[in-house]
Amino acid sequence: MSTTIRDRLGAVTGAAFVVLILVGNQMATAGSGQSAHPTGNQVLRDAARQVSSASVTAGVALEVLGFGAFLLFLGYLADVVRRTAGDRRSSIAAGTGIVSGAVMVAVKLGSAAPIMTLWVDHSTIGPQLALVLNDLGGVAFVISWLPFAIFVAGVAAALHRAGLVGRPTAYCGLVLGAAGLVLTIIGIHDPLSANPLAFLLGLFWLLAVSVRLAIRPGTGAGAGQASGKADARVAVSA
Repeated sequence: MSTTIRDRLGAVTGAAFVVLILVGNQMATAGSGQSAHPTGNQVLRDAARQVSSASVTAGVALEVLGFGAFLLFLGYLADVVRRTAGDRRSSIAAGTGIVSGAVMVAVKLGSAAPIMTLWVDHSTIGPQLALVLNDLGGVAFVISWLPFAIFVAGVAAALHRAGLVGRPTAYCGLVLGAAGLVLTIIGIHDPLSANPLAFLLGLFWLLAVSVRLAIRPGTGAGAGQASGKADARVAVSA
């Protein structure tokens, strides 16, 4: 498999992640109570419906596949930045972004444990415990915004230093990363009123960047500079 085809496939996993988790989440939560803080009885009713719903099962499966695609995207980023970046600052930014992305996945997957516990034991637990389990999942979702914000900012900086995205795209990523940090801090203080706007915009930023890299892999200035340096080394050797 050529490097170009491999890069295209690697880049598109970022877009796949965004699409799969958004579609999967809509399927998994369809029909649930829309209240920001439902009662324990409402949580139990939703759990009883969700545990036997084929749509919810399919939605959860899509979300899991989405996070699997995101891990592949992190591997792609590590490889493409290593090959195109000639600057230590790019490596630091990329490493920070990749580690933060992995932490985000760990937090998100961990946040599913209370909800799945609720589905398993919904017929034997009381409303108060059901509410606690539901809130645990919600608070973990807010916490996951922090590593995702750092991921977006770190990847934006690394891709720009590698010449794979332009300044407007990089600056948008940095602004969204900073906004995500601020909204996470505010959200942790009051999770029920937390604002997910920066997280959602970060997902759409990732979608756009992923599509851009899939369409035009390795065509940035950094790649050209790296190629020029390689040609120069060949000429000197000759």
